Amino acid sequence: EQLGVGKVSEFAPQQLLSFDACVRCGRCEEACPANLSKMPYSPRDLVQRLRKTMVGGLVTGEMKPDAEIMGVAMTEEFPWYCTTCGACVVKCPAFVNPVDEVIDLRRYQLLTSGKMPKSVGDTMRNLERQGNPWGMPPENRMAWTEGLNVRELAPGQETDVLFFIGCAAAFDERNKKVARAFVKLMQKAGVDFAVLGFDETCCGETARRMGHEYIFQEFAKQNIEAFGKVKFKRIVTACPHCFNTLKNEYPQMGGMYEVLHYSELLSELDLTPTPSPERGGERITFHDSCYLGRYNNIYAEPRLLLDKAGVNRVEMARKGENSFCCGGGGGGMWMETDANTRINHRRLKDALDAKAEVVATACPYCMLMFDDAIRSKGLGEQVRVMDIAEVLAAKILV
Repeated sequence: EQLGVGKVSEFAPQQLLSFDACVRCGRCEEACPANLSKMPYSPRDLVQRLRKTMVGGLVTGEMKPDAEIMGVAMTEEFPWYCTTCGACVVKCPAFVNPVDEVIDLRRYQLLTSGKMPKSVGDTMRNLERQGNPWGMPPENRMAWTEGLNVRELAPGQETDVLFFIGCAAAFDERNKKVARAFVKLMQKAGVDFAVLGFDETCCGETARRMGHEYIFQEFAKQNIEAFGKVKFKRIVTACPHCFNTLKNEYPQMGGMYEVLHYSELLSELDLTPTPSPERGGERITFHDSCYLGRYNNIYAEPRLLLDKAGVNRVEMARKGENSFCCGGGGGGMWMETDANTRINHRRLKDALDAKAEVVATACPYCMLMFDDAIRSKGLGEQVRVMDIAEVLAAKILV
Protein backbone atom coordinates (compact mmCIF):
# COMPACT_ATOMS: atom_id res chain seq x y z
CA GLU A 1 0.00 0.00 0.00
CA GLN A 2 1.30 3.44 -0.95
CA LEU A 3 1.05 5.94 1.90
CA GLY A 4 1.70 9.46 0.73
CA VAL A 5 4.24 10.43 -1.92
CA GLY A 6 7.97 9.81 -1.50
CA LYS A 7 8.92 9.84 -5.20
CA VAL A 8 7.78 12.15 -7.97
CA SER A 9 6.58 9.18 -10.00
CA GLU A 10 4.01 8.48 -7.24
CA PHE A 11 2.10 11.73 -7.81
CA ALA A 12 -1.16 11.50 -9.77
CA PRO A 13 -0.90 12.21 -13.53
CA GLN A 14 -2.80 15.48 -13.14
CA GLN A 15 -0.30 16.63 -10.50
CA LEU A 16 2.64 15.77 -12.78
CA LEU A 17 1.02 17.83 -15.54
CA SER A 18 0.61 20.77 -13.17
CA PHE A 19 4.35 20.79 -12.42
CA ASP A 20 5.02 21.34 -16.11
CA ALA A 21 2.19 23.92 -16.32
CA CYS A 22 3.88 26.22 -13.79
CA VAL A 23 5.01 29.36 -15.65
CA ARG A 24 7.19 30.59 -12.76
CA CYS A 25 5.38 33.93 -12.68
CA GLY A 26 5.78 34.28 -8.90
CA ARG A 27 2.19 35.28 -8.16
CA CYS A 28 1.94 32.48 -5.62
CA GLU A 29 5.06 33.72 -3.85
CA GLU A 30 3.64 37.25 -3.67
CA ALA A 31 0.58 35.91 -1.81
CA CYS A 32 2.19 33.17 0.31
CA PRO A 33 2.22 34.12 4.03
CA ALA A 34 5.13 31.79 4.76
CA ASN A 35 7.24 33.32 2.00
CA LEU A 36 6.29 36.89 2.96
CA SER A 37 7.18 36.10 6.57
CA LYS A 38 10.72 35.15 5.45
CA MET A 39 10.33 31.43 6.06
CA PRO A 40 12.53 29.21 3.84
CA TYR A 41 9.55 28.20 1.70
CA SER A 42 7.62 29.27 -1.36
CA PRO A 43 4.97 27.42 -3.40
CA ARG A 44 6.81 28.26 -6.63
CA ASP A 45 10.00 26.78 -5.22
CA LEU A 46 8.10 23.63 -4.20
CA VAL A 47 6.59 23.11 -7.65
CA GLN A 48 9.83 23.88 -9.47
CA ARG A 49 11.82 21.44 -7.33
CA LEU A 50 9.28 18.74 -8.10
CA ARG A 51 9.33 19.62 -11.81
CA LYS A 52 13.13 19.45 -12.00
CA THR A 53 13.07 16.14 -10.18
CA MET A 54 10.43 14.88 -12.62
CA VAL A 55 12.45 15.75 -15.72
CA GLY A 56 15.84 15.01 -14.13
CA GLY A 57 18.88 17.23 -13.77
CA LEU A 58 18.72 19.32 -10.61
CA VAL A 59 21.57 21.79 -10.35
CA THR A 60 22.82 19.93 -7.29
CA GLY A 61 23.10 16.66 -9.20
CA GLU A 62 21.24 14.27 -11.47
CA MET A 63 17.76 13.34 -10.23
CA LYS A 64 15.32 10.74 -11.45
CA PRO A 65 11.54 10.49 -10.95
CA ASP A 66 11.98 7.32 -8.90
CA ALA A 67 14.46 8.94 -6.50
CA GLU A 68 13.42 9.92 -2.99
CA ILE A 69 12.14 13.50 -2.72
CA MET A 70 12.61 14.22 0.97
CA GLY A 71 16.16 14.98 1.97
CA VAL A 72 17.26 15.20 -1.67
CA ALA A 73 15.06 17.60 -3.65
CA MET A 74 14.08 19.39 -0.42
CA THR A 75 14.72 19.24 3.31
CA GLU A 76 12.51 17.24 5.65
CA GLU A 77 11.25 20.52 7.14
CA PHE A 78 10.31 22.17 3.83
CA PRO A 79 6.65 21.00 3.53
CA TRP A 80 5.86 22.01 7.11
CA TYR A 81 6.13 25.76 6.54
CA CYS A 82 2.93 25.75 4.44
CA THR A 83 -0.25 26.76 6.28
CA THR A 84 -2.49 25.32 3.50
CA CYS A 85 -4.15 28.76 3.34
CA GLY A 86 -4.89 28.47 -0.39
CA ALA A 87 -3.64 31.96 -1.32
CA CYS A 88 -1.29 30.42 -3.91
CA VAL A 89 -4.16 28.47 -5.48
CA VAL A 90 -6.31 31.60 -5.85
CA LYS A 91 -3.50 33.52 -7.56
CA CYS A 92 -2.17 30.83 -9.91
CA PRO A 93 -3.07 31.52 -13.58
CA ALA A 94 -2.32 27.88 -14.46
CA PHE A 95 -4.54 26.37 -11.72
CA VAL A 96 -1.61 24.66 -9.97
CA ASN A 97 -2.43 23.54 -6.41
CA PRO A 98 0.75 23.23 -4.32
CA VAL A 99 -1.30 22.51 -1.17
CA ASP A 100 -2.19 19.04 -2.45
CA GLU A 101 1.48 18.22 -2.97
CA VAL A 102 2.37 19.48 0.50
CA ILE A 103 -0.17 17.18 2.13
CA ASP A 104 0.97 14.21 0.01
CA LEU A 105 4.57 14.79 1.12
CA ARG A 106 3.54 15.15 4.76
CA ARG A 107 1.52 11.94 4.53
CA TYR A 108 4.63 10.10 3.36
CA GLN A 109 6.64 11.51 6.27
CA LEU A 110 4.08 10.52 8.90
CA LEU A 111 2.95 7.16 7.58
CA THR A 112 6.02 5.84 5.77
CA SER A 113 9.34 7.42 6.75
CA GLY A 114 8.41 8.55 10.26
CA LYS A 115 10.54 11.67 9.83
CA MET A 116 8.58 14.66 11.08
CA PRO A 117 8.96 17.64 13.44
CA LYS A 118 8.62 16.75 17.12
CA SER A 119 5.58 19.01 17.57
CA VAL A 120 3.80 17.06 14.81
CA GLY A 121 4.47 13.78 16.56
CA ASP A 122 3.21 15.23 19.84
CA THR A 123 -0.02 16.39 18.19
CA MET A 124 -0.60 12.98 16.62
CA ARG A 125 -0.12 11.31 20.01
CA ASN A 126 -2.70 13.65 21.51
CA LEU A 127 -5.16 12.73 18.78
CA GLU A 128 -4.52 9.00 19.17
CA ARG A 129 -4.66 8.94 22.97
CA GLN A 130 -7.20 11.63 23.86
CA GLY A 131 -9.16 12.13 20.62
CA ASN A 132 -8.29 15.82 20.32
CA PRO A 133 -5.17 17.82 19.35
CA TRP A 134 -5.11 19.64 22.69
CA GLY A 135 -4.48 16.36 24.49
CA MET A 136 -7.26 17.09 26.99
CA PRO A 137 -9.22 14.26 28.68
CA PRO A 138 -12.24 13.40 26.50
CA GLU A 139 -14.47 13.30 29.57
CA ASN A 140 -14.09 17.11 29.74
CA ARG A 141 -15.68 17.65 26.32
CA MET A 142 -18.97 18.96 27.73
CA ALA A 143 -17.57 21.04 30.60
CA TRP A 144 -18.11 24.27 28.65
CA THR A 145 -21.92 23.81 28.79
CA GLU A 146 -22.17 24.16 32.57
CA GLY A 147 -25.24 26.21 33.48
CA LEU A 148 -26.42 26.58 29.87
CA ASN A 149 -29.04 23.81 29.78
CA VAL A 150 -27.78 22.47 26.44
CA ARG A 151 -29.67 19.41 25.24
CA GLU A 152 -27.63 16.31 24.42
CA LEU A 153 -29.19 14.00 21.85
CA ALA A 154 -29.69 10.37 22.76
CA PRO A 155 -29.91 7.78 19.95
CA GLY A 156 -33.20 8.15 18.08
CA GLN A 157 -33.89 11.70 19.27
CA GLU A 158 -34.44 14.60 16.87
CA THR A 159 -33.53 18.28 16.52
CA ASP A 160 -33.58 20.93 13.82
CA VAL A 161 -29.98 22.12 14.23
CA LEU A 162 -27.18 19.83 15.40
CA PHE A 163 -24.40 21.97 16.90
CA PHE A 164 -21.04 20.31 16.18
CA ILE A 165 -18.90 21.80 18.93
CA GLY A 166 -15.38 21.02 17.71
CA CYS A 167 -12.29 20.51 19.85
CA ALA A 168 -11.35 24.19 20.20
CA ALA A 169 -14.70 25.19 21.75
CA ALA A 170 -14.74 22.07 23.91
CA PHE A 171 -11.22 22.23 25.34
CA ASP A 172 -9.68 25.68 24.88
CA GLU A 173 -10.66 28.13 27.64
CA ARG A 174 -10.78 31.18 25.36
CA ASN A 175 -12.94 29.49 22.75
CA LYS A 176 -15.30 28.04 25.36
CA LYS A 177 -16.49 31.63 25.85
CA VAL A 178 -17.26 31.87 22.12
CA ALA A 179 -19.31 28.66 22.20
CA ARG A 180 -21.26 29.90 25.21
CA ALA A 181 -22.00 33.23 23.47
CA PHE A 182 -23.22 31.42 20.36
CA VAL A 183 -25.44 29.07 22.38
CA LYS A 184 -27.00 32.03 24.22
CA LEU A 185 -27.75 33.72 20.89
CA MET A 186 -29.45 30.56 19.59
CA GLN A 187 -31.46 30.28 22.80
CA LYS A 188 -32.45 33.95 22.55
CA ALA A 189 -33.72 33.36 18.99
CA GLY A 190 -35.58 30.19 19.96
CA VAL A 191 -33.54 27.83 17.78
CA ASP A 192 -34.29 24.13 18.22
CA PHE A 193 -30.74 22.82 18.64
CA ALA A 194 -28.86 20.08 20.43
CA VAL A 195 -25.39 18.53 20.60
CA LEU A 196 -24.03 15.00 20.36
CA GLY A 197 -22.31 15.33 23.73
CA PHE A 198 -19.72 12.67 24.41
CA ASP A 199 -20.59 10.87 21.16
CA GLU A 200 -18.87 13.70 19.24
CA THR A 201 -15.16 13.35 18.53
CA CYS A 202 -12.61 15.44 16.64
CA CYS A 203 -13.61 16.00 13.01
CA GLY A 204 -10.11 14.88 11.99
CA GLU A 205 -9.12 18.00 10.05
CA THR A 206 -5.86 18.52 11.93
CA ALA A 207 -4.82 14.93 11.30
CA ARG A 208 -5.58 15.12 7.56
CA ARG A 209 -3.78 18.46 7.01
CA MET A 210 -0.76 17.20 8.90
CA GLY A 211 -0.69 14.02 6.85
CA HIS A 212 -2.18 11.33 9.10
CA GLU A 213 -4.95 10.13 6.81
CA TYR A 214 -5.64 7.04 8.91
CA ILE A 215 -6.57 9.07 12.02
CA PHE A 216 -8.75 11.36 9.90
CA GLN A 217 -10.69 8.46 8.43
CA GLU A 218 -11.18 6.82 11.82
CA PHE A 219 -12.57 10.03 13.33
CA ALA A 220 -14.78 10.60 10.29
CA LYS A 221 -16.22 7.08 10.61
CA GLN A 222 -16.97 7.61 14.32
CA ASN A 223 -18.72 10.93 13.73
CA ILE A 224 -20.70 9.66 10.73
CA GLU A 225 -21.84 6.70 12.82
CA ALA A 226 -22.89 9.07 15.63
CA PHE A 227 -24.76 11.30 13.15
CA GLY A 228 -26.61 8.25 11.87
CA LYS A 229 -28.03 7.46 15.32
CA VAL A 230 -29.89 10.78 15.66
CA LYS A 231 -32.16 12.89 13.47
CA PHE A 232 -31.47 16.48 12.39
CA LYS A 233 -31.98 18.76 9.41
CA ARG A 234 -28.63 20.53 9.36
CA ILE A 235 -25.33 20.79 11.18
CA VAL A 236 -23.87 24.08 12.39
CA THR A 237 -20.33 24.65 13.66
CA ALA A 238 -18.37 27.69 14.80
CA CYS A 239 -15.04 26.40 13.43
CA PRO A 240 -14.27 26.91 9.71
CA HIS A 241 -11.95 23.90 9.81
CA CYS A 242 -14.73 21.65 11.12
CA PHE A 243 -17.12 23.35 8.69
CA ASN A 244 -14.95 22.67 5.64
CA THR A 245 -14.29 19.09 6.72
CA LEU A 246 -17.92 18.18 7.45
CA LYS A 247 -19.24 19.95 4.34
CA ASN A 248 -16.62 19.13 1.71
CA GLU A 249 -14.67 16.09 2.93
CA TYR A 250 -17.09 13.88 4.86
CA PRO A 251 -18.99 13.20 1.60
CA GLN A 252 -15.83 11.29 0.52
CA MET A 253 -16.58 8.97 3.45
CA GLY A 254 -20.31 8.73 2.69
CA GLY A 255 -21.44 11.49 5.06
CA MET A 256 -23.76 13.82 3.12
CA TYR A 257 -25.15 16.65 5.25
CA GLU A 258 -26.33 20.23 5.04
CA VAL A 259 -23.61 22.07 6.95
CA LEU A 260 -23.61 25.73 7.99
CA HIS A 261 -20.98 27.95 9.50
CA TYR A 262 -22.50 29.71 12.49
CA SER A 263 -22.26 33.09 10.73
CA GLU A 264 -24.69 31.74 8.13
CA LEU A 265 -27.13 30.56 10.80
CA LEU A 266 -26.91 33.79 12.79
CA SER A 267 -27.65 35.75 9.60
CA GLU A 268 -30.98 33.91 9.35
CA LEU A 269 -32.09 34.60 12.91
CA ASP A 270 -34.24 37.46 14.12
CA LEU A 271 -31.80 39.00 16.55
CA THR A 272 -32.32 42.68 17.26
CA PRO A 273 -29.38 44.47 18.87
CA THR A 274 -29.90 47.15 21.50
CA PRO A 275 -30.43 50.39 19.57
CA SER A 276 -27.69 52.98 19.79
CA PRO A 277 -28.05 56.64 18.85
CA GLU A 278 -25.40 56.36 16.18
CA ARG A 279 -22.91 53.92 14.75
CA GLY A 280 -19.69 54.32 16.65
CA GLY A 281 -17.57 53.09 19.50
CA GLU A 282 -14.43 51.01 19.11
CA ARG A 283 -13.02 50.52 15.63
CA ILE A 284 -13.59 46.85 14.74
CA THR A 285 -12.02 45.07 11.78
CA PHE A 286 -12.99 41.60 10.56
CA HIS A 287 -10.30 39.06 9.69
CA ASP A 288 -11.24 36.66 6.87
CA SER A 289 -10.10 33.18 7.88
CA CYS A 290 -8.72 31.05 5.05
CA TYR A 291 -11.03 28.05 5.47
CA LEU A 292 -14.13 30.23 5.70
CA GLY A 293 -13.19 32.63 2.91
CA ARG A 294 -10.97 31.14 0.20
CA TYR A 295 -12.09 27.56 0.79
CA ASN A 296 -15.84 28.27 1.11
CA ASN A 297 -16.40 31.78 -0.27
CA ILE A 298 -18.07 33.10 2.90
CA TYR A 299 -17.16 36.77 3.15
CA ALA A 300 -20.44 38.69 3.42
CA GLU A 301 -22.24 37.06 6.37
CA PRO A 302 -19.75 37.94 9.14
CA ARG A 303 -19.60 41.55 7.96
CA LEU A 304 -23.38 41.81 7.74
CA LEU A 305 -23.65 40.56 11.32
CA LEU A 306 -21.18 43.18 12.54
CA ASP A 307 -23.02 45.88 10.62
CA LYS A 308 -26.32 44.68 12.08
CA ALA A 309 -24.80 45.05 15.52
CA GLY A 310 -24.08 48.70 14.70
CA VAL A 311 -20.33 48.58 15.28
CA ASN A 312 -17.77 50.98 13.84
CA ARG A 313 -16.38 48.56 11.24
CA VAL A 314 -13.19 49.23 9.30
CA GLU A 315 -11.38 47.05 6.76
CA MET A 316 -7.77 45.91 6.64
CA ALA A 317 -5.86 46.44 3.41
CA ARG A 318 -5.66 42.68 2.78
CA LYS A 319 -9.21 41.31 2.90
CA GLY A 320 -11.58 38.92 1.14
CA GLU A 321 -9.81 36.40 -1.07
CA ASN A 322 -6.64 38.48 -0.63
CA SER A 323 -6.76 38.12 3.16
CA PHE A 324 -3.50 37.28 4.91
CA CYS A 325 -3.41 34.01 6.86
CA CYS A 326 -3.19 34.07 10.67
CA GLY A 327 -0.66 31.22 10.55
CA GLY A 328 -2.80 28.65 12.36
CA GLY A 329 -4.01 26.51 9.45
CA GLY A 330 -2.49 23.32 8.08
CA GLY A 331 -1.24 22.32 11.52
CA GLY A 332 0.39 25.70 12.11
CA MET A 333 -1.49 25.93 15.42
CA TRP A 334 0.71 23.14 16.77
CA MET A 335 4.04 23.98 15.13
CA GLU A 336 7.04 25.66 16.72
CA THR A 337 8.06 28.72 14.67
CA ASP A 338 10.90 31.20 14.82
CA ALA A 339 9.90 34.42 16.58
CA ASN A 340 11.17 36.45 13.61
CA THR A 341 9.03 34.65 11.03
CA ARG A 342 5.67 34.37 12.78
CA ILE A 343 2.81 34.92 10.36
CA ASN A 344 0.38 36.03 13.09
CA HIS A 345 2.62 39.00 13.93
CA ARG A 346 2.38 40.24 10.35
CA ARG A 347 -1.38 39.83 10.26
CA LEU A 348 -1.71 41.73 13.54
CA LYS A 349 0.23 44.59 11.94
CA ASP A 350 -2.45 44.75 9.22
CA ALA A 351 -5.05 45.34 11.94
CA LEU A 352 -2.90 47.96 13.65
CA ASP A 353 -2.37 49.73 10.32
CA ALA A 354 -6.17 49.94 10.02
CA LYS A 355 -6.18 51.57 13.47
CA ALA A 356 -8.48 48.83 14.75
CA GLU A 357 -9.08 48.50 18.46
CA VAL A 358 -10.81 45.14 18.12
CA VAL A 359 -10.05 42.31 15.69
CA ALA A 360 -13.22 40.30 15.05
CA THR A 361 -12.75 36.67 14.05
CA ALA A 362 -15.02 33.77 13.13
CA CYS A 363 -12.48 30.97 13.64
CA PRO A 364 -11.06 29.52 16.88
CA TYR A 365 -7.56 29.16 15.43
CA CYS A 366 -7.53 32.78 14.24
CA MET A 367 -8.72 33.81 17.70
CA LEU A 368 -5.78 32.08 19.37
CA MET A 369 -3.19 33.25 16.83
CA PHE A 370 -4.22 36.89 17.22
CA ASP A 371 -4.35 36.51 21.00
CA ASP A 372 -0.82 35.08 20.97
CA ALA A 373 0.49 37.91 18.78
CA ILE A 374 -1.14 40.58 20.96
CA ARG A 375 0.26 39.12 24.17
CA SER A 376 3.75 38.46 22.81
CA LYS A 377 4.00 42.04 21.59
CA GLY A 378 2.53 43.49 24.79
CA LEU A 379 -0.29 45.27 22.98
CA GLY A 380 -3.15 44.16 25.21
CA GLU A 381 -4.10 47.73 26.10
CA GLN A 382 -4.10 48.86 22.47
CA VAL A 383 -5.98 46.08 20.67
CA ARG A 384 -7.94 42.93 21.57
CA VAL A 385 -9.53 40.05 19.71
CA MET A 386 -13.19 38.99 19.91
CA ASP A 387 -15.29 36.49 18.04
CA ILE A 388 -18.27 37.90 16.11
CA ALA A 389 -20.57 35.83 18.36
CA GLU A 390 -19.15 37.69 21.35
CA VAL A 391 -19.57 41.04 19.60
CA LEU A 392 -23.22 40.23 18.84
CA ALA A 393 -23.89 38.86 22.32
CA ALA A 394 -22.57 42.07 23.88
CA LYS A 395 -25.09 44.05 21.80
CA ILE A 396 -28.07 41.70 22.09
CA LEU A 397 -27.86 39.85 25.40
CA VAL A 398 -28.23 42.88 27.65
